[in-house]
Amino acid sequence: MKYYETSAGSNNSTRQKHNHHSYSGHGKNGMDIMVRRAHGLVERFKSRAELMRINPNPPGLLNGGPWDQLNQAIWDVFSSKAQKEKTYESKITLWKNIFLYIRKCLNSYGLFMVGSTMSGFGLESSDIDMCLLTKPCTTDPRLDSLHHLNSIRHLLMKYGCISGLTDVPVLILAKVPILKFKDKETGFEIDLNCNNSVGIRNTHLLHSYARLDWRVRPLVIIVKLWAQANHINDAKNMTVSSYSWALMVIHYLQCGVTPPVLPCLHGLVPEKFNSHNVHHTMDVQEEIASIKNFKSDNATCLGELLIGFFHYYSIFNYNHYAISVRAGCRLPIDECRYMKAPKNDPQQWKYLCIEEPFDFTNTARSVFDVDAFKRIKDVISCSYQELVRTKMLNNVLPVSLSPSQR
Repeated sequence: MKYYETSAGSNNSTRQKHNHHSYSGHGKNGMDIMVRRAHGLVERFKSRAELMRINPNPPGLLNGGPWDQLNQAIWDVFSSKAQKEKTYESKITLWKNIFLYIRKCLNSYGLFMVGSTMSGFGLESSDIDMCLLTKPCTTDPRLDSLHHLNSIRHLLMKYGCISGLTDVPVLILAKVPILKFKDKETGFEIDLNCNNSVGIRNTHLLHSYARLDWRVRPLVIIVKLWAQANHINDAKNMTVSSYSWALMVIHYLQCGVTPPVLPCLHGLVPEKFNSHNVHHTMDVQEEIASIKNFKSDNATCLGELLIGFFHYYSIFNYNHYAISVRAGCRLPIDECRYMKAPKNDPQQWKYLCIEEPFDFTNTARSVFDVDAFKRIKDVISCSYQELVRTKMLNNVLPVSLSPSQR
């Protein structure tokens, strides 16, 4: 979800090339155009709410085999916890309100809805991630981000109560600064970053993977819920982000099963998934014609795939290999460590190594404590053993660790 405004004087060829951009100058006429096009984009994205629809009886869920009970349990939890169409539509409306609100302090900007809200991996309780795109003011991208986010923070503090937004926004001074605030009416929490455009690309990628096979969404969401239940889903506490867990599931479905459930989209449609696409024109929910009719040759059921996920990562050689969705395989860690890329730091490749598909950093760099890493591995191994033994999903939400593993 995005909207881009620029000053008057944009040339006609640019207008024609990107007809989903919104160009306006200053003044009432420009504002009217901006408001109309914002409403138009809302209608377009709300028309895609069916992408979040959950089929109560997907074909192939039950087959009369030994996994049916686990298959049904996974589907029931997924169906109750996954983001619903109504929630998605509410978030789209909120995006419009925030976009129009920001014009009080910025003249030229774009706003993307990114993350699980748009990819299909969102929960009913998920925060909303947004990416503000602005033109550079200085040669220091982080300084630019702080400047713009702080301007919006002051705006929220001054007018937040009037607009229905929280009056206590918090600016998190992380490596990628985040402005956190809440919408009072819906209770949604918003995480707003500035110019962290890799989030636009990876939302596009994850949405495309979610659309390839009906089993992808429930597997990613169940793994996310399992990680939350076992307290290993928080980068701030040296564990694994939801984005990293999603990449781990996709990688497993690419090369942890035979035949693969998923292809490697970087290899299949390289013109769509590369680091050079112009992010400010990207439709993160684009339907790619060449993969629209993809059908996997793997018919393994949800329960077997979930157990296979835990088995794959319980025996994974973390000392030598990194997880790569971009390559669709395991990569030697040194190949990732010394990849020449602006944001890549050789020191960040330690215990759990997951290649970011576009900027080549380690998405699991938060796992820098050996004890935290050991606990993550213990939870994975114990979950595998418990599911093999009982086939009961509730037994791993959370799983019981021995005293020495806690």
